[in-house]
Amino acid sequence: MWLAALALALAAAGQAASTTVPDRQLFDGVTYREERRTDAAGEPMVIHIVTLDLTRPRLRMGVTPPDRSRGMEYVAHTVRDALVANHAQVAVNASYFLPFFGGTPKGSDYYPHTGEPVSVSGAAIGAGRVASPVEIDQDLRVSAILCLGRRSEIRAGQRCPAGTRDAIAAGPHLLHHGHAVPLHRSLAAEGGKGPRTAFGLSANGRRAWIVVVDGRQKGYSMGADNAALVTLFRELGGSDAMSFDGGGSSTLAIADGKSATVLNRPIHTGIPGRERPVANELLVYAPVLLAEGR
Repeated sequence: MWLAALALALAAAGQAASTTVPDRQLFDGVTYREERRTDAAGEPMVIHIVTLDLTRPRLRMGVTPPDRSRGMEYVAHTVRDALVANHAQVAVNASYFLPFFGGTPKGSDYYPHTGEPVSVSGAAIGAGRVASPVEIDQDLRVSAILCLGRRSEIRAGQRCPAGTRDAIAAGPHLLHHGHAVPLHRSLAAEGGKGPRTAFGLSANGRRAWIVVVDGRQKGYSMGADNAALVTLFRELGGSDAMSFDGGGSSTLAIADGKSATVLNRPIHTGIPGRERPVANELLVYAPVLLAEGR
């Protein structure tokens, strides 16, 4: 029932150029809203925001465990499939990965397809198992790490404290204690608008935000740059924030009974709605709310 209501609200939002759908509680400690904005250049931007109440005792975050069955660190899969396989309530794409080829427009010559082997760039830990070691020079975008253990924190670099059960190294690093983190000079030219996935934390560690911005879709959403993400996390109340893999990888899914629903509009090989197989995900586990009237 709630999913049908959410769909109606999103459809209504599409009729306006700048609209915010009120927060919708998805699970215990998990809310979601969609914002439609017009940026300074007059281009549309659709933002999906999941807010996590980290004070809820049964809410926890994790990372997709490694799968070396095909000889590399992971076996590629869609975010939707990962959510179902790991019995999570929310899933979003996480690490950069290799080998990778974006494919020709509307083609099927991309890599990886579902079931093909990949490894992630930078450190990753999933379900207490090291998936990928620290790799400083592999990808300059990888400049921060989300460490999940007794507390959640974003650190510069790729090293987490002892006791970390799950971790994702990615980037760029966006905010550190409320201050914008300067981009590495070699990445400045790559900081334009596009689909984005990012994660942020409040200074007191009581709130976290998963942000996905749709992009590369003229008339719907052209995407965000790093400066726009910094502004957004400051608006939300974030103190620390980092990007995950973006572009055609940006995908946000939630549990819908025994299946999954994608909340954003990913774009892979230029096809809106087409999901890209990725390596791993940030997973959120939260109690399912009782149905209305029960």
